[in-house]
Amino acid sequence: MKILVLSPKPPWPSHDGGAVATMRCIEGLAEAGAEVSLLAMKTWKHRQYLEFEQFKPAFLKHYSTVDVNTRIRPLKMLGNLLFSQEPYDLIRFRSNLFSEALRSLKPTDFDIIQCEGLPFALYLNEIKRLTSSPVVLRAHNTEHRIREMMAENSGCMVYRVYMKSLARRLQKTERDAARLFDAVVPISEPDSRWFSAVSGGKPVYLSESGTDVAERLAEPDGSSPRVGFIGALDWQPNLEGLKWFLKHVWPNVSQAVPSATMHIAGRGAPANVKRWLNGEKVSFEGEVHDARSFMASMNVIIAPLFAGSGLRIKIIEAMSIGRTVVATPVAVIGLPVVDRRHLFIAADPESFCTTLTEVLEDPSLRASTGEAAVTLVHDRYDNLALTAGLLEFYKQLSHGR
Repeated sequence: MKILVLSPKPPWPSHDGGAVATMRCIEGLAEAGAEVSLLAMKTWKHRQYLEFEQFKPAFLKHYSTVDVNTRIRPLKMLGNLLFSQEPYDLIRFRSNLFSEALRSLKPTDFDIIQCEGLPFALYLNEIKRLTSSPVVLRAHNTEHRIREMMAENSGCMVYRVYMKSLARRLQKTERDAARLFDAVVPISEPDSRWFSAVSGGKPVYLSESGTDVAERLAEPDGSSPRVGFIGALDWQPNLEGLKWFLKHVWPNVSQAVPSATMHIAGRGAPANVKRWLNGEKVSFEGEVHDARSFMASMNVIIAPLFAGSGLRIKIIEAMSIGRTVVATPVAVIGLPVVDRRHLFIAADPESFCTTLTEVLEDPSLRASTGEAAVTLVHDRYDNLALTAGLLEFYKQLSHGR
């Protein structure tokens, strides 16, 4: 089976959850026997990425990127708010150059067109004019729900009003997409339920994002415990969660466990953000080459998130190597985890501080949750098994045309 994957970002290097989810899916489909080609946008956020085309792995039939300028333009954003009903978050991904690259690939030669995210709703009519093959939306999130949460958590009235407007527009786009794409493939159960409810009978197939490894790696020396955070630092929910943690949680944890240090990794941090990512026993390590190695060098990984959807891929990655995770309730939505068995859930500063202090001081507690986490990942998130199931779904979908 020939599959063309369209991505709004390069999946290599895989430095954020969305890139990891795309990369794992592509690798798994290829390993399951599909012939996979990839066309990805490269926005200004990815301007420093290596040209992966020079290092195309054998399992990819074709790989190319197209530069797409998605920079936020305040005047255009204001005009969009006043005179359009389209979500500004999406229309920034509209590109004539990408359309030209898409046409040159001859989509009619593929059995399935897999679109990684809602931006490709902009291209759906164009794709359908180019091919009669099924066009599938692989939904990493329900985008409107993220904006709703961001509005709920904001103390700024103007920002809150704008986010609510954006959420309404995105919800309409997602509802329309669920009916217009030939199928939807969400990566989390909550998102699958939502798309099933609005798809009008179109197929919805849950295919969670997996991982290749489930093995507990030895922790570093616990005499000076290390707390880690990794995530895209140009994504507002990550920044808001980090601000909350560093302001309301870390000072008390540092006082309770004086030998503990905090380490932050991630790409895209603006200059003004970098200034507050370093502090008392807090160090910003920038964009790390290997996310798994970074997490393995920590004793505990934190996920302080108050807006999100889909799966927190980095939590699954941390659990796959047996790292204890302390997370807010929003961060674990969609994960089949039990508090204090597979990881730890804390909703407010006091409970987050108490829980993080407890796991930093108790290696045996980290060991037991780490083992349970590895078992869960092994049983639920085996990447080859998940993508083999997805490939079978695609075969049924294409044969039914």
